Amino acid sequence: MGHAPPRRRLVPAYFGVALLVLLTGSGGSCSEEEHRPTTPEPDTVREAQLPAPDLRLLVITDLSGYLEPCGCTSRPLGGIDRMAARVEALRDDGPPALLVAAGDLYFHGAPHGAEDGRAADQERMTAATLNEILERIGLDAAAPGPHDFAYGTDTFTDLATDAGFPLLAAGVELTPDGSPASDPDPASDPASDPASDPDPDSDSDPEPAAPLVATTLRRAGDVQVGLLGLSDLQRRDGTLPDGVRVTAELREAGRTAVAELREAGAEVIVALVHGDRRAARRVATGIEHLDFVVHGGLDRAEVDPPSTAGGTVIVNAGRQGQGLVVVDVHRRGDGGWTDASVWTRRSQRAHVDEQIAELRERIAEWEEDPEVAEADLNRQRDRLGRLEREKRDLAAPPEVEARNVFVARYEELAPEAERAGAISALMDRLDRRVNEHNRELFADWEPEPAPEGQPHYVGSQTCAGCHGPAVRWWRGTPHGRAYATLEDRHKNYNLSCVGCHVTGYLEPGGSTVTHVENLQDVGCETCHGPASMHVQDPDGAAVNVRRDPPERLCRGCHNPEHSDTFHFPTYRRLLIAPGHGEPATSD
Repeated sequence: MGHAPPRRRLVPAYFGVALLVLLTGSGGSCSEEEHRPTTPEPDTVREAQLPAPDLRLLVITDLSGYLEPCGCTSRPLGGIDRMAARVEALRDDGPPALLVAAGDLYFHGAPHGAEDGRAADQERMTAATLNEILERIGLDAAAPGPHDFAYGTDTFTDLATDAGFPLLAAGVELTPDGSPASDPDPASDPASDPASDPDPDSDSDPEPAAPLVATTLRRAGDVQVGLLGLSDLQRRDGTLPDGVRVTAELREAGRTAVAELREAGAEVIVALVHGDRRAARRVATGIEHLDFVVHGGLDRAEVDPPSTAGGTVIVNAGRQGQGLVVVDVHRRGDGGWTDASVWTRRSQRAHVDEQIAELRERIAEWEEDPEVAEADLNRQRDRLGRLEREKRDLAAPPEVEARNVFVARYEELAPEAERAGAISALMDRLDRRVNEHNRELFADWEPEPAPEGQPHYVGSQTCAGCHGPAVRWWRGTPHGRAYATLEDRHKNYNLSCVGCHVTGYLEPGGSTVTHVENLQDVGCETCHGPASMHVQDPDGAAVNVRRDPPERLCRGCHNPEHSDTFHFPTYRRLLIAPGHGEPATSD
């Protein structure tokens, strides 16, 4: 936000100068040297010239069980089939790569409104398919979040045991039956040793994999990489999921895990962290010999460039599988990392650009104010010059010789991105299974009747008797075809989708996931209210029909998650048509 120029003749000149210095934060040179224009900065940020990386990290955060985006957004990003294709391509054309994930992996925690918790079946089926897909695309390790325990510790244990990759959380123990956990002897736990294997000569069956372990070792080319998980599993209300016990604070657990990994020969150590920003920074600054923190738990669409705290690099890849962060690692020696990412310098230049524009505007205002001394103006002009030079310098890559260097970039998974056909087939199989399962499971779930004396839903076909032009127009709109879009994709019984594609969903006298009958599509009564009383007495009960629907009716479905371009006044204008807000034309 810009600042107003000093007020003329209402304050002493010296106060105006002090305000100018304070607001612009110059605090630097007191020179009155005349400001000289700087040379024009390059238009592009140049890449560092580096040899082939030693290691590539492919980063996912806060996947939250999303296999694909909602198709109602203007530019749906993500899709596990697109991610699979991109991961394969990044492995094929680059250095040895590891794929890692942090944050809620299986579940998103949003309620479906289904009775008796039966919605859990759909979520478990989706999570099992996600396990299969992540194993196919070669996920090396993941650190869970609290939503992964949304359907109980037993469900999480089943998923983690079936996963073809380790779930990591140091300092956490599970007691599936909810009883207090005993303190295990680490020496007797084979999972505590990343390099341990079952005895091949033993006659007994090998023990099943532990659902949670602290660390794992992975070799990528010539580099031994240590991975550890640090998850703050507290829910928003401050409680832990049932059956989860914390045995050590994050940093304490992390220090122990890092020491074990270094003892086992890890050359690069990556912490997969679920927590808020403070937790990620505490881990980065409070644990020595940690190279990278993959930070989940933010659950935000915006993806910031990498940051550094305590010599440790922190990266986040956004949410719901909308993209990947790719980190190419160049090892040159011990200690610290130099960020040679074009991504980072472009972001820094954008920030400096904002400062330059704001300062130029203020200087122009102060140049018109006779109470501002020329010496103080010169100091601000000098500051402007420094900012312009800073912007110019950011175009050039940093010095990287004999340093540990990383280059990070964010790759969004756009709608036009290639898909992995085999993964798309698994997703389609899941949609069909969920659809059939829910059709049978919820066959008896009928809508609650409308209270006595209150209207119930009748369907848009009933409206056509008196409002033919409006209904004919509506049939040609996306609202009039909403249910068919789900049927085409075998999602019309999917609890995540159906509520925004039918009328009166879970409303008294309305519809449920299987009982939609004449309430398919987003019909007249979605906006104008249940119409039974209006049908019975069009003149006397007209008060029961909304003529000017409020914005809140739209926001339930037209929210940022599903309708990112929604602007109520604009959308409302699009719904004005002959016979629907305008005089009807003859057919």
